[in-house]
Amino acid sequence: MSVTLTATDGRIIGERAAATRRRLLDATVKLLNTEGVLDLKVVDITREAGAAPATFYQYFADLDSAILALVDDATEDERPLAAMLDAPWTTAADWVRCREFVDAYGVYWNDHQRVITLRNLRADEGDASFRGARVRADLLIIRKMADMVRASQEAGRLPGLLDPFATAAGMRAMADRLFQHEASIRLRGTTREGLRTTIAAILFHTLSGIAPPVSG
Repeated sequence: MSVTLTATDGRIIGERAAATRRRLLDATVKLLNTEGVLDLKVVDITREAGAAPATFYQYFADLDSAILALVDDATEDERPLAAMLDAPWTTAADWVRCREFVDAYGVYWNDHQRVITLRNLRADEGDASFRGARVRADLLIIRKMADMVRASQEAGRLPGLLDPFATAAGMRAMADRLFQHEASIRLRGTTREGLRTTIAAILFHTLSGIAPPVSG
């Protein structure tokens, strides 16, 4: 999806300015991953990006604006994941597609974990901008999963008593929570492969009504 980038004064920015904006966002991600949000300061971001502090405010009104831009980046990277759910899982052979989806989801989380976690934290605190951003991202996946539940109900593989949207929301929350806490889960003996296989098995059975394979 093509997005028109603007400066804080509303001007559309060109390629050179867009590259500067990108450096500032990349520096923000780096510092979020190494320093954490509590220690994040504009002066540190601009120093990391090799820019003057005033440059930051040409593109972002404040730190939250920069973080929300990173949240938007993460949401755009989620669109290919949603596209992987366009076709419902209708046979046992679709287990392979389910595993591919979960593996891609894991890569997505590894790439954006700190930003997504911060987005969710700020949303839970009641910030309207972050809540809206989370809803937009969640709906990309939840709507596709709800369609999969409906298709499985129509085929008689899932009971009609399941609410498709609620089921899909639960699956989204389950996957996000497990990926968010993967490091601590693995400290207790779970392997990376074991975690992903478990997430896939739960998703596959819940969304398709088909039992996952005994192994694989």
